[in-house]
Amino acid sequence: MQRVAKYLYVRGRSYTFRRSVPPYARPAFNGVTEYVRSLGDIAEKRALALRAVHEELTDQKIAAAKGRDRAKQRVDDVLRIKHVPDREEIERAVRSWLVETETRSSEQPPRGRQRTDDHVRDLGLIDAEVVRVMRSNTGEAPLMTRWIAEAMIQSHGWSMPPVGPLRSMLEDRVARGQRELVARQRSELTWDDQPQPTHRLFSPEEFARDREVVQAPILRSVSLLDVLDQYFAEQQPSIATIKKWTTALSSLIDHLGHDDAARVTSDDIVGWKNALLAPNSEGERTRGQMTVRHGYLGAVKPVFGWAVANKLLPFNPVLGVKVSVPRRTRTRSEKGYTDAEAKTVLLAARAVDCTSDRSFGAFARRWLPWLCAYTGARVGEMAQLRAGDVAQAHDGIWYVTITPEAGTQKGGFARKVSLHPHLIEQGFVEAIRGRKGPLFYDPSLKKLGSKGNPQHKKVAQRVADWVRSLGITDRELQPNHGWRHRFITIARDIGMDPDVRRAITAHAAKDQHQDYGDVLVRSSYRALIRFPRYEWRPDSDNT
Repeated sequence: MQRVAKYLYVRGRSYTFRRSVPPYARPAFNGVTEYVRSLGDIAEKRALALRAVHEELTDQKIAAAKGRDRAKQRVDDVLRIKHVPDREEIERAVRSWLVETETRSSEQPPRGRQRTDDHVRDLGLIDAEVVRVMRSNTGEAPLMTRWIAEAMIQSHGWSMPPVGPLRSMLEDRVARGQRELVARQRSELTWDDQPQPTHRLFSPEEFARDREVVQAPILRSVSLLDVLDQYFAEQQPSIATIKKWTTALSSLIDHLGHDDAARVTSDDIVGWKNALLAPNSEGERTRGQMTVRHGYLGAVKPVFGWAVANKLLPFNPVLGVKVSVPRRTRTRSEKGYTDAEAKTVLLAARAVDCTSDRSFGAFARRWLPWLCAYTGARVGEMAQLRAGDVAQAHDGIWYVTITPEAGTQKGGFARKVSLHPHLIEQGFVEAIRGRKGPLFYDPSLKKLGSKGNPQHKKVAQRVADWVRSLGITDRELQPNHGWRHRFITIARDIGMDPDVRRAITAHAAKDQHQDYGDVLVRSSYRALIRFPRYEWRPDSDNT
């Protein structure tokens, strides 16, 4: 295995993240000395991005564990996992042990007369020792009995002190189980009839009753981080989703103080939700209800659901836990830009001089508002356009290809959208001539492993900030998404075919019929040439 970057190793095309865990932080990592996660057979760029996500995650956990009282944490963990059994649970466990042990013994019986005689004699010695101890008021249980009792405590997750009435009862029941096992094996080896039960514990009625008891499964430890890794490996989400969901799950782990999904209850989720919504020392909430609903519970819920579907957990503790979001009061009637606001932004964009200012920022301010205004596309889709995504069809129609290959893309499918003739007349095609790669940002400035915060999102935010600087200050208007609302409003007004409108904006189909077939570039072009032009002049209020 070859190391290709910090904590990142490769064998063939399979990448692995490996990081040593300091002793003080090991309780936070389920006691392991090394945090190891297989990233699978993936491309190097994706492996580097996932490495950065895991490095950030482990950094947070190690930092959080540094000042924690580790001894107290270990005690708390033990008390959370273990439980005190009752009399019936102990007796059921002894009968279960008897059946399992008898089954294993019957699979490999002693062979030959001499070995059979030796085995019968050994059984007699065991029986005699057990009877002697059981009849003694002060005698200690045989070593084998104590070993069996201790193994039973560990396997069932019982909390039981080494001495006391509960431990004595367990060892007594184990000893009786040994006697019953000896009696059954001796009769089997000597061809005798099935012996009568040595105690009422082993009557047929008790075994029948055990089969009727619905016992809660013994939950094994299931690492939340392992579940998340398996979910990501199967679903293959975007890097942005990986980062966001990892942050949400890390928040839950920090709140719980452990990483065991099998121990998470609905009460734990409610407590976490309340902690996320709790005000800070200044009495202000740092997260809104919508953020907690979708950004935190919305990220954790499908991960637990996947674990249930894959038989890792018996139930999803997030189901039924809700965040009440108060209905927003809107004082603004328009969801998108008004005529006056659209005029302000588009005139300011057209006034940007990309000849004197050849920066990517100036190019984004000049063209992104116009592209969004005439396509109704999400600003992120336009901000990640590359020069090669702009092309001309054989019939002369210019169009852009919006594709997941350029970056994140909601829905994960590519589409072609024709360009409005007014964009061509303004010189958009000429402006990109000679450019290569992304049109609105410099990919060489991207930090290694920063795909969780892609550059096109930063470009969109800078354009939004620029729009605010123009005096568009209404907080109910989203500076970038407002173009999408306005496009759909106008498209409805001019009677644009709904199938074409949804194909242009990439909104989900309303029924199965709309999922069939394609909307051709010339179809979207015919629809867009009817879309009113934004031909405002600084001294005019007319379109």
